[in-house]
Amino acid sequence: MTVAVETKAGAVSSNVQYRAFSAIFFLSGATSLVYQIAWMRKLSLFFGSDVYSTAVTLGAFMAGLCAGSWLAGRLGRRLTRPLFAYGAIEIGVAIYALAFAAILGLFDPLLTDIYQRTFVADSAIYQIVRAAIAFAILLPPTALMGATLPLVIQHFAVADRILGSRLGYFYATNTIGALVGTLAAGFVLLPRIGVTATVVMAAAINAAIGLAGLWLGTAAGPVKLETAELSVAQNKPQMARVLVLAAMAMSGFAALALEVSWTRVLVQSFSATVYAFAIMLVAFLFGIYWGSLRESGVVDRRERPAARLVMLEFGLSAYVAALSVLTYLVPSVFGFLVWSLTAVTAGNFGLASVIAQFVAASILIIPATIMLGATFPLAIKIYSRDIRERAGDTGTIYAANTFGALLGSLAGGFLLIPAFGVHGSLIAIACFFLLAALILNPLGEKPRDRRQTFIAGTAVAVGVACGAAVLVLPQQTVVNFNMQRSTHPEVIYHGEGVSHTVDIVRTPTQQTLMMIDGNIEADTTLIQRRHFILKAHLPLLLNRDPRDVAVVGLGLGVTLSATTHNPAVDHIQVIELTPEMLRAQQYLRHVTDNVLANPKVSVLIDDGRNFLNRSTAKFDVITADPIHPRISGVGYLYTREYYEAVRSHLRPGGYILQWMPMYAISRKSFDVAFRTFAGVFPNASFWYVRGHGLFVAGLDKFTIDYQALRERFAAPEVRRDFESIGLRSPEELMSHLLMDDQHIASYLQAEESLGPVINTDDDSYLEYATPHEFLERTKSIVDALAPFAGWDRSRLVGASPSELALIEDLSAKRLSVLDSELEQPVE
Repeated sequence: MTVAVETKAGAVSSNVQYRAFSAIFFLSGATSLVYQIAWMRKLSLFFGSDVYSTAVTLGAFMAGLCAGSWLAGRLGRRLTRPLFAYGAIEIGVAIYALAFAAILGLFDPLLTDIYQRTFVADSAIYQIVRAAIAFAILLPPTALMGATLPLVIQHFAVADRILGSRLGYFYATNTIGALVGTLAAGFVLLPRIGVTATVVMAAAINAAIGLAGLWLGTAAGPVKLETAELSVAQNKPQMARVLVLAAMAMSGFAALALEVSWTRVLVQSFSATVYAFAIMLVAFLFGIYWGSLRESGVVDRRERPAARLVMLEFGLSAYVAALSVLTYLVPSVFGFLVWSLTAVTAGNFGLASVIAQFVAASILIIPATIMLGATFPLAIKIYSRDIRERAGDTGTIYAANTFGALLGSLAGGFLLIPAFGVHGSLIAIACFFLLAALILNPLGEKPRDRRQTFIAGTAVAVGVACGAAVLVLPQQTVVNFNMQRSTHPEVIYHGEGVSHTVDIVRTPTQQTLMMIDGNIEADTTLIQRRHFILKAHLPLLLNRDPRDVAVVGLGLGVTLSATTHNPAVDHIQVIELTPEMLRAQQYLRHVTDNVLANPKVSVLIDDGRNFLNRSTAKFDVITADPIHPRISGVGYLYTREYYEAVRSHLRPGGYILQWMPMYAISRKSFDVAFRTFAGVFPNASFWYVRGHGLFVAGLDKFTIDYQALRERFAAPEVRRDFESIGLRSPEELMSHLLMDDQHIASYLQAEESLGPVINTDDDSYLEYATPHEFLERTKSIVDALAPFAGWDRSRLVGASPSELALIEDLSAKRLSVLDSELEQPVE
């Protein structure tokens, strides 16, 4: 059928439209990623931060993109002013973003009710309801986001000869916007202005680009095709189109499974800070952008697009298989880079770490994602057979790829890594890319050139060789920042679970270490045992009747074991996020006396925040033992809202103990944590043992019944625990009390010059600040605290004059050696 060439009506030229909309679509990509990052943070608090919650949230997000692109493809072909519809969609996203928190709150009573009635008895019901709520909340905005690309193609791809180039260009433009949005959200907006203000800013931008889209859609007039030769259907049989869809779904599956595996590799190497995922995502998006941009410039001139797509899938298969071996080198390369750059930058570890992460992630990720980015415009070029169906074809390909990505993200975390480990997962993912290539292979134009045969053969050979290498290479145990070079530990347990990798190792000095995702979290040295034992016994000695105890975080199990030794304790509820921590306890029975078999102990696999947000349980003592706040997500266990949740679960007269690291953290960050805790628990006291602070607070005014403390200290198992860390009397224990509430208030008031910042869910200062503070010294904090050390002796009720004199003498001696003990070698 022959159609006359027509021009577009309207006051705005096509060139101006093209340039103006490029900027608009760039900003749209940026706001989309800002929303994704901000909403994921909000939802991790609403649903909990366990891996199932993350998977459900990501699944709902991608399902919305898939549904939106498919629906827009079906409906977009009927629109004569698709840019007007695009503008309305962007305004809709802005409105929903502003209402997101309120919408989330509407579901809070329902989720709490389901949790309380079903979580312990049948958690499957709770998981189903949680998934349904996630889909209900996320499908509307993400469907709107997914609808944008088909509408853009409906307006701008008005000829078959420019379909591939326009699609590739706008896909690349939106992707580079997403990259900038990731950088802005992860490194500037969330650290500086918090989640709420970031979302408001993104919504304002969305509203502006929506209005611009409405204006362009009105001014441009109806879309008119520019082609002179328009076939109703090109010679592309339906089976060929089905094969393209199947291959793109398989490629999307492999791509997201690869992202999950990459994240695990990089997290273990970089330390699981809040920046590690953002850096990985930036590298991923840059490769997609560059690959799609380069391909968009040539795709419409390719005579053999199917052969090109087949070779890319074979190339991806070979590269990912090679990664299964190359990733063994990542920890060493990153460790070398970070310490070399730290030296070059005169000790600026934060800057060095970020640069080293970008370099290592880019080397690992970008080659594969360049190939992935090139596949999308090629697939559309191969799939499309009627220019009038451009929106529908774009939406269908995008939906198939996104649907595969949804399944891949779930399979990568839940199936591949637990079954095969990270390196074995990469081999499996290479096989999926190979399968995508084989699905497409029948479409390769004849005659086939030798290069395609060579690439196919090379991909298979590389995959077989690397698979054999993974089977032969020893299990890799990673310690962040190349610190494993100093020792040659014996691996006792290695577990790669759906969310974390847990290692138990024994050092040459016969100490036992626990590592989570490459971070050393606990060990059995005396310096560590001191605060483990104190964390257990301090609140139990201060509480009048400590029968029911909650322990947030299992860890090495020493604190839990010590808690069972107090004869007054009847029940201990452990809330632990990672199942592999329980499995690791089988190898720690010599350390914890097989504490999980103790009848006093019950364990609940759940996120600590989620338990406190949803449960109605009350406790006499809650021991909060999170890991270092520099680890991503852990900052939520140091926020004002978390302490308020803990307070609501304490019975009258109840106590909380919160561990606070004083290493790898700046004086300002420590003060932020201190101020946040004391703001919720004004009756606080601060206890110190080398390198570790213990915030202890009760609901009532801070006093110590010394005679009751003496009696409880004398219980045989309790005394044995204290003697194991060198504390032989209650007086020696009291010498570790550094401040009471009055001295804490004086200290924090004097430190206001550093900024009256507190750590909140919305503005998680510690999570963003502490990754840069790895080389900070404990001495700076101790030196700031020392002038304010002291406590009102009237708070110690029932002590005799001789006991009080001994305590004062021991406290003065301890205060005099706070600095010097930091220089002593670790026992």
